[in-house]
Amino acid sequence: GCSGAMAQESSAHRLCVASGCSGAMAQESSAHRLCVASGCSGAMAPKAAAKVEKKIEKPDRDAFDKEMAQYQTDIEALQKKQQELTKKIDGRMGGKEEFQRKKDEFTSRMDELQEKIGALMAQKDTIFNEIKTTQNKGKDMKSELNNMKKSLGFNSVQEIDDAIADIEYKMWTETLTLKKEKEYIAQISQLRKRKPEFTVYANKEAEVQSFDTSGVGQMRASAAELTEKINALRDERRKVKEGRDKLVEERRAKQGDMPELFDEREGISKQLGAKIRERNAKRDEFYTAQREFNAKLQEEKAARWEKQKVERDVKNAEWEKSKLERQAEDGDEDLPFQDEINLVSQVMTYCKSLVKSEEKKEEKKTDTKFEVPEGSEMLVKKKDDDSLRVVVKGQKAKKGKAPEAAGKKKETGKFKHQLETLHLFGSVKLDPPLTADEIPALLEKLEGKLTELKTKQEDATKDLREKREEAKKKLAEAAANVEAAKKKLDSHVKAEKAKPAEEE
Repeated sequence: GCSGAMAQESSAHRLCVASGCSGAMAQESSAHRLCVASGCSGAMAPKAAAKVEKKIEKPDRDAFDKEMAQYQTDIEALQKKQQELTKKIDGRMGGKEEFQRKKDEFTSRMDELQEKIGALMAQKDTIFNEIKTTQNKGKDMKSELNNMKKSLGFNSVQEIDDAIADIEYKMWTETLTLKKEKEYIAQISQLRKRKPEFTVYANKEAEVQSFDTSGVGQMRASAAELTEKINALRDERRKVKEGRDKLVEERRAKQGDMPELFDEREGISKQLGAKIRERNAKRDEFYTAQREFNAKLQEEKAARWEKQKVERDVKNAEWEKSKLERQAEDGDEDLPFQDEINLVSQVMTYCKSLVKSEEKKEEKKTDTKFEVPEGSEMLVKKKDDDSLRVVVKGQKAKKGKAPEAAGKKKETGKFKHQLETLHLFGSVKLDPPLTADEIPALLEKLEGKLTELKTKQEDATKDLREKREEAKKKLAEAAANVEAAKKKLDSHVKAEKAKPAEEE
């Protein structure tokens, strides 16, 4: 690990290197300590600890299955023990149905008696409410009568008449002022108005005296009877309750140590619940770790896909740029439809060569002299017929041949083509000529095809130039796309390298 920067200057450092010091021997190698003490900058300082990427380990499925199997074994053992205790408890719980039936009978009888007691109590409360209402009504009438008597101020009508007589006597015997006289007159008027109130008072007094309170005694007697019935029902209910309590005590005495068994079973139930919760927690922990691991795998896969996508984007951008560069080049590229034009031209050249060949054959032909017998004349041959007609004057013409031509076979005048030539004509979708007469029409068709192909070539060349100009315009944009894609790829690579450090 020594950088050896002072290997040419420090003999101590050279000795350190020669001793094979690995840097980890700083506490053991005297040569290394001497190298360090001498101030050598190349002394082997310990290497920086490498950054370890934090990885999510894949959950151990086998270990998890074994742990779950152990939990299941423990749970089944507790369940078995719980079942044994339940069976033991049930064995001691014999006669439970009979006990419960009798207990329910006692309870039902107690409820029935309580219901009757409640009904009687309701009747008793109704009677007491009626008594209270009657008593309150009598009290209210007496109170109203007393208040009316107090408001009258006199005990009888005679007292009012006496008061009026006294005032009148004063008016007759005394010398009064007008004001005093008016006061006496007003007093007499008020006193006379009070007389009818005594009639109302008398009626009210008679009503109070006639108010019947004898029903209160009857109601009290009825309430007393209800009280006796209620007490009897309560005594009966108390006896029924005592019978039920006795039944329960006998049951408890029969069960003996059942509470201990119940407590033991309850403890096992708690252990079983705790073990199940612990197993569920471990299972949840495993599945959580598994989900995290799968999520990490998906994240890494997504990162790889993203990187591949970015790399494809870079390649596509470069390919697009390269394509535009080729389109923008002003080179001597092949013209469109040139192969078809060359093919038609080749066929035309071949047809023209056939015409020249026929012309040469005509030139090579020489005139043939015929001896015509006396009294005969030579007739011109018919078209496409090599025979000559010699006709004797006065006779019908007979078909014959010149002596030189006698014995020669008639020539057909048809062309023979090679297989390559037939294929060539098939490429231009025309039939090859069989005779020289077919060549002019064939050349005319070939001229039409050639003209059509040249027109297409001109149009295609124009489109090619336009595309070249358009490619030149798009070339800068394509170059920018390439740079952007490369920058995106560089950023992705840097982020991928920095991710382990962040996780650490």
